[in-house]
Amino acid sequence: MPRLSPRRPTPRGDDGGVVIGWLTRVVITFAVIGVLLFDAISVGTTSTSVADQGSTAAQEASTTWNTSHDIQKAYDAAVASAIAADPLNEVTTKGFSVDPDGTVHLVIWRTAPTLVISKWSRTAGWARVHSKAEARSVD
Repeated sequence: MPRLSPRRPTPRGDDGGVVIGWLTRVVITFAVIGVLLFDAISVGTTSTSVADQGSTAAQEASTTWNTSHDIQKAYDAAVASAIAADPLNEVTTKGFSVDPDGTVHLVIWRTAPTLVISKWSRTAGWARVHSKAEARSVD
């Protein structure tokens, strides 16, 4: 006859509440960290692309300035180049200038697409990325 092992008493009322509570906290922590990391990466990549697009827009404006010597046409060329790169780009008139040698200076803006930072009024400014760019056409 097979020998049976003695039966161990099982605790009553143990439904795993400690594990569920701990697991819930871990999941929420990772979710918050994930959202913050996504927002930080979004702001960083937007900053890099805005800087590159600003340089391209300044180069286009300088080329237009060299052929027309019309500041409005140069500004329009910068805006067209910036918008062609990303429709959400903005080139401010306040930061736009042309030096006598044809070097164009401009400021380009864009709001980074974020999950939280741009939606909350206290941090919305962190998502608004700007870059000062300058370029001179050699034509």
